[in-house]
This record gives sequence, structure tokens and C-alpha cells, in this order.
Amino acid sequence: MTGGLQAPVGEIDRMRQPLRPGHVLVTLRHMLIVTWRVPEAALKRQLPETLKPVVELGNGFVSAVLFQNHALRPALVGVPRLNSFQMNMRTYVIDPQTGAYGSVFFQGLYLSRAWLARMSSLFFGVPFRYLPFTIGVKHEGNRLANWEACSSDRSLAIRAHEVDTDIDLHTLDLLTNPHTGYLQNRRGSLRRWRIWHRPQLVHPVQLDCATVTCLAPLNVGLPTSALYIESVDYEVYLPPSAAS
Repeated sequence: MTGGLQAPVGEIDRMRQPLRPGHVLVTLRHMLIVTWRVPEAALKRQLPETLKPVVELGNGFVSAVLFQNHALRPALVGVPRLNSFQMNMRTYVIDPQTGAYGSVFFQGLYLSRAWLARMSSLFFGVPFRYLPFTIGVKHEGNRLANWEACSSDRSLAIRAHEVDTDIDLHTLDLLTNPHTGYLQNRRGSLRRWRIWHRPQLVHPVQLDCATVTCLAPLNVGLPTSALYIESVDYEVYLPPSAAS
């Protein structure tokens, strides 16, 4: 699959770290970023006090990011190489120290394999939840003809296809280049980790349906954008550290 728009490199380009124990390598395949605009007041109620949402015209941004983890592996050893489907629910927030964009707060982290969710929680302190779902993709030539994700209980059901439309580069940078992730562990402590990824080729898509039940507390309306990335290599710098 070719075509698409080269996403801005952003600040993340200068943030690659030397690999060490704890770092994880993975290729994210068939990634879909579905985004909603949510009133600032509603988002603030879902965030820790130290984090403030990125706000434009009174609204912040929340995304469901779905993808296949391919060859997920420890960076230094290279094995085992694991595969799973994953969904992240994230709000874009301002760095509490610098006031800059580039950070997200994870409201929810979901994996399609129960044992992998338990292992990630045990070894890395990342509170993944188990959500059995699959992602299916169909291409026609160099276009995405159909992208579909569905959970066994239908709490997640998204279907999309590629369209020709313009993408605002500022918004594209915000949605595709977060380099710092925040979460609250099971004890309620705020933790943080960083990531790095290679350049991304982005395809705008149109949603045919989008049911994401775990977003119900935010009372979201219709999504405002959806973006597709066929494949991109990531480095994840674990374990999370305390967020001062």
C-alpha cells in the first residue's frame, strides 16, 4: 500500500534513547486513530489534577487508537516475539513542566490476550485490561477498502474506509506524535514513560460506524477525524517511572 501523507516528524524525532534492559521493540500494524472533541470541563474531570488537556476552542481531544502488535520483543534479547491486538484510550495533555504538547494520558489500555495483559501488569506495572477483539483489513490496490475491529461482546465495533480529504498538519502532529504517556497505576500513583517511532505515512479515512463503549463516561458525540497508518516501528521505554 502506497500513497498517503507523510506525517510531521515533530519533537519525537530528537527523543530516541539508547536501548537498555526494559526497552521494548514492536511494529504497529493497521493502526487506526479515531478522535473526538470533548468539552474541556468534561475532560478535566477524567484527568489527575497535575495534568491539563490540550484545548482548542473550548474542546480537548480524546482518541481510541487500535492496532496489531507485531513482533513485540525485548530490545536487547529479541525474543520472545509476541503478537496481539491492542486498544489505547488517550487524552492529549500538556507537559506539566514545559507547557508543551506531545503527551497523552491513558484512560484505558486493552489487550486481546488475557495472559499478556496480566504479564504487562505484573512486570511493567502497566494496568492493561483484557478485551477480546480482532482487526481485519482489506486493500484494493493502494487504497484501504475496509478496516474493521470488533469485540466478542460488541462493546467495540468500528468500521472505516479510505477517503480523499485534506488533513490539518498541526492536528496531524498532535495526534500522531505523542512521545510521553501518563497513566495511573492500580495504587493511583501517576506514572510516565516515553516512546520513539519512525516516520509515519498517514491515510485519512471515513468511519462507517464507531461504537466504543468504554468512552461512555465522557458522553462523546460523533468522531471528528480518523487516520490510518499501515505500519510503523516503535520503541517503548519501560518500565514507567514516577511522574514528579
